[in-house]
Amino acid sequence: MGLLGGSFNPPHEGHVHNSEIAMKYLGLDAVWWLVTPGNPLKSHKELPNAEVRAGWCRDLIQDPRMVVSNLETAFGTNLTSETVRHLRKHFPDTEFVWLAGTEIAHEFHKWRRWKDLIHTIPFAFVGRPTHHGVVRNTVFRRVGSMIHCALHQGGRPPLEKGRIYWIFSESRNPMSSTLIRSQKDGK
Repeated sequence: MGLLGGSFNPPHEGHVHNSEIAMKYLGLDAVWWLVTPGNPLKSHKELPNAEVRAGWCRDLIQDPRMVVSNLETAFGTNLTSETVRHLRKHFPDTEFVWLAGTEIAHEFHKWRRWKDLIHTIPFAFVGRPTHHGVVRNTVFRRVGSMIHCALHQGGRPPLEKGRIYWIFSESRNPMSSTLIRSQKDGK
């Protein structure tokens, strides 16, 4: 099961694109879009509530394998480490993998309890149009126990904690929520 967490302010085709690629390359049955009540690394000023953003996600998604969830609101969490702990408790027989675009790999060291998290759940990063050295220049390269897997075709690799999957073999969608908001605001 793929977990795509985020503010989704607003959701966009890039989220759909990354979910589709993750399902193809990781052999996932579904991707849960976890709409956070609020990212602790971002301002909540002018952030619509989670239910509004979840509605936007539902309006965007066409694939029934992509499921919008307010589980973080239900769990009372907004930290990935806490969300993953609750998910593993409530769904003990489900294999989870955390999904994100490669731009998140560069800020991952800012996440609370990130060192614990990388030993709790596997991660998969889908290529985004970011600067060069995306894999080489991440905190993950400094953690000697991490196993890095570059995926070049679809399949069903083992989803094991301590693994990071890098997916660069597909087109890269340049859309971002920040870009959409800045265009809307005329900046």
